[in-house]
Amino acid sequence: MYARHKSAAIVLFLLVLALAACLPAVVLASEQPALTLSATPATVTYGASADLTAQGAAPGAALTLLRKRASEADFVKVGDAIAGADGTFRWAVKPTETTAFRVDQAAGQTWAAATAETTVSVRHRVTLTGASAKPLIEDRYVRYTVSVRPAHAGGTAQLQQWTGGAWVALADVKLGDDSAGKVRLLAGKPGRLVVRAQMAADASHLVGNSRLWKRIVYDRRNPYGVPTKYPHLILVDLSKYKLYYHERGNVIRVFDCVLGRPGLPTPKGHFKIYAKDPHIGGPYGPYRMRYLGLYAIHGTNEPWLLSRYPRNYSHGCTRLSNSNITWLYQRVHVGTPVWNVP
Repeated sequence: MYARHKSAAIVLFLLVLALAACLPAVVLASEQPALTLSATPATVTYGASADLTAQGAAPGAALTLLRKRASEADFVKVGDAIAGADGTFRWAVKPTETTAFRVDQAAGQTWAAATAETTVSVRHRVTLTGASAKPLIEDRYVRYTVSVRPAHAGGTAQLQQWTGGAWVALADVKLGDDSAGKVRLLAGKPGRLVVRAQMAADASHLVGNSRLWKRIVYDRRNPYGVPTKYPHLILVDLSKYKLYYHERGNVIRVFDCVLGRPGLPTPKGHFKIYAKDPHIGGPYGPYRMRYLGLYAIHGTNEPWLLSRYPRNYSHGCTRLSNSNITWLYQRVHVGTPVWNVP
């Protein structure tokens, strides 16, 4: 009788040991947090990277990263990793199209198998450049160049203009073999010109927009945007060797001029005529109007210099033909603004 009780006790003890051996796995599996996979950022522009973060993995668990592009039917292995002591691991990825990523955790002695997914969406990368005269006047053209990545040879991008609080189609741009295209358009009405290029979404990429291209379009009667508050204003475009005489913002006359030689350039900036000198003669011609020290607008005794280009011959003054300085001198008063612009 005693032997039978002893045998039963031994069997019961062995059963308890076996059950105890199983308990840690059950408890740990139930306490293990859910495996997650996240992407930062979740949307990127073509060519940019994203960071994938796996969290909630068992410390030391074997992880496998897989990806499935929008153009692919099945997941493909990307790489293997071991979860850190905090149950995390990170990967840097650079998807070329919208891609689903999956992380698989292999089962271990004290944890169960698990899986998690996330998606990184990819936009088209669109670049827009514009080339135009400066200043940009309403009857002048702008040459736009659009390029798209990934390559879309033969595709079509769209130029859009911000008008009336909304984007309005401006022109379609056909992309060549290099996935770039050009178009030449009038600047449009005076005011603020804001343009972008857009590539529509496709099966593998989200819609892509370029950075904004912005310019001020000036009225042809006031190409430099001179405020109408000035009854008279003289503007010298140093790059064009031109003097523009304005009244209330409108260009009244345009004169060729000679400017400062290298080493003695005509000063840039905004000034005012502070003195008028009549019948001065010599190298100054018949009239002189001073606006900064000895810097002045005057006539010349070397009229042939006005037929050359570029015309950098003076000591920093602005020289006009004697007939033009006579016309201008009679209309301009002390205090008239003088703008010398690059």
